[in-house]
Amino acid sequence: MDVYKMQLVKVGPSLRERAEQFIAGQHHKAVVTRLRHFREELEAGIQPELWIMLETSAVTFLADVCDALLLSPDEKAEVLGQQGMATHNIILDGLVALQAEPLNTRQMQAIARLQECGQITNGDYRQLCPKVSPETLRLDLADLVTRGLLQRHGRCKGTYYVAAV
Repeated sequence: MDVYKMQLVKVGPSLRERAEQFIAGQHHKAVVTRLRHFREELEAGIQPELWIMLETSAVTFLADVCDALLLSPDEKAEVLGQQGMATHNIILDGLVALQAEPLNTRQMQAIARLQECGQITNGDYRQLCPKVSPETLRLDLADLVTRGLLQRHGRCKGTYYVAAV
């Protein structure tokens, strides 16, 4: 085989052409379409429950991806869908309100225990605050998750909380 007589065949766009396509918005539209398709598959996969009701993290994740890609508000709305945008706006409004409120004494104890042990469970929290109802303690932990201070892992009796990254 004579290397000098070989012909190179172009099999795809060059880096320059890809950059030009991205700037022209061709790639941009494809990303929006793929993200919207991802959300639709997510919704279909968890029927009959609404995807926005399972965990707000799915909505937040997609919204963060849209923000990282610098999508316009219209593109973000296309990706999240009508329910997702409404939920995202509620989450943002709630976070602003929650950040203004200080942690209660029980929640500060939970954070201290978390820093000491690396994680906390509902049972651990009940031992810290034995005179408080289990539902109040559960709501305290849920509030800490909503504030972005804790991250929930597991379900039901296997649930534990760690510091949010």
